Amino acid sequence: MIPISQNAVKRGIIKSHMQFVEKNSVPVALFSFVCDLPPSSDETLESMVTIVQEQTDFSTLLLCEDGALLTFIKGVQLHRSVEIVKNLQETLRKELGIEMVYGALTMIEGGEAYDVLIARLKRYLAQAKSMGEGKICYGTAKYDFCVDGGEEKIFSDFFEAYDTVTLYNFYNGMPLSEEVKVLSYQDGVLRIKTSFARAIFLQNEPFTFLKHPRLPDTIKADIVQALPNRAEVVLSHFRFVDKSPVDRENIRITPDEKIEVSIECANGEHLIGTIHSLAVNSIAVKMVDVKVAEECFEKENRHNILSFELPEREGQKVEMRISALLRGKKDDQLIFSIYPNYFFKQKIESYIALQQTRLITIMQKMVLNFYQG
Repeated sequence: MIPISQNAVKRGIIKSHMQFVEKNSVPVALFSFVCDLPPSSDETLESMVTIVQEQTDFSTLLLCEDGALLTFIKGVQLHRSVEIVKNLQETLRKELGIEMVYGALTMIEGGEAYDVLIARLKRYLAQAKSMGEGKICYGTAKYDFCVDGGEEKIFSDFFEAYDTVTLYNFYNGMPLSEEVKVLSYQDGVLRIKTSFARAIFLQNEPFTFLKHPRLPDTIKADIVQALPNRAEVVLSHFRFVDKSPVDRENIRITPDEKIEVSIECANGEHLIGTIHSLAVNSIAVKMVDVKVAEECFEKENRHNILSFELPEREGQKVEMRISALLRGKKDDQLIFSIYPNYFFKQKIESYIALQQTRLITIMQKMVLNFYQG
């Protein structure tokens, strides 16, 4: 019997993930790492593999010929992948006393060659190994986060090469986006040209988000100064964030009026809360005391009915009754996935559109107030 080539198996698995990325446009990161394992400890090794599997959503785990381990992180962008890796590193240290000596992570780019991907991963591994002390080097085909200067170099190179970027902010959960012109970037401070109305709006905002197709993730930046008279904004303290409201598929709004919700539990109980935020597929309900809901949401009783009156135009209201499934709790809120029928979904979409219309009116008033002094 001809022995199976370990390298051929590795190539086949990696190439299948590359094809998946190209066909489905789903982000996948390739992660390779080396651990300092105690000698002759199969039980510890098994425990380590279990933890790695659990924290990478049971992705394929390969043992390479050089002793490094290789796995995949699916469905999240670069910086969230790095967070997962660092959490894994800390878990191995705390629970098993295993040190991740060094590692490398890179995003699989659609359409790139296998040799190019592996060369990049090996380069990151070599960088991390030379730095030592549990270093994880990471990046994409375009951005290397282990080079001297790190993220600051990425920002300076980007703003030197590109003169526009899309700015995002939110009002009661509703997105406000605008393509703005880059005026200058120096020593971590960016000056942009924006619209007059946006500059007025940003006077009262602490931060903003920026996106561009050539950036690996969404950037969050602090607003240093908004200058409506010049329609300019000054930003600083740039950092990449993987998970932000910019990337939500559905608009989530925070009602500007109190909307009471009745939660009909599967066990027959009724709880009362208010809508904190609403989208066509989810709702966050604020409770006076989340603890009173414990019995209502036992594992077998997570399906509920939510009832509330949703405001419409001209002061009218429509009675909503929607099937819901509890997904989690956050502070004083219960988070539900909701399953509205076609009629109720239209009503939610109309309410969101109504809130957007109100936002335009608010911004017009802000401009008028600015002119009037």
